[in-house]
Amino acid sequence: MSEKKKFKLNIFDIVIVVIVLCIGVGLYVFTHRETTIDTKKLTYKIELNDAAPGLADYIHEGDQLYENTKNYSMGNVVSVETVPYTKITQDYENERYVDSVDPTSERVIITVTANVTETDSAYAVNGQYIVRAGNEIFVKGPGYAGEGYVIQIER
Repeated sequence: MSEKKKFKLNIFDIVIVVIVLCIGVGLYVFTHRETTIDTKKLTYKIELNDAAPGLADYIHEGDQLYENTKNYSMGNVVSVETVPYTKITQDYENERYVDSVDPTSERVIITVTANVTETDSAYAVNGQYIVRAGNEIFVKGPGYAGEGYVIQIER
């Protein structure tokens, strides 16, 4: 004769079930909470140094820019301007250093606007790309790319 063992619920079983239920409810509440992030409109300028002449012709107002190494969104182009590229060279005749224009390159200054979240030390575009004045950047857009620096931030 075989005897069937009856399942009896004891206090430890009840405690384990309550703990598992609490963890499940806690995870659900944690992962399904709604967060409201306060964003601001930020305008900043990027300077692309030593760019090939004619690069500015490929950059258009409204282009979406991305950070070239991690593909983070950087914002939209508002305006583009070109400035002659200068570098410091030695003037041997007068024994001094002077700024001279390099005819084979130009500086392209791109004004970008983006919705950002503000932290204590920086602005973050979409919570990813950090905007700080002086940061070296590698930027790409539709059909062009370049490297330079963030030179100005307008709040």
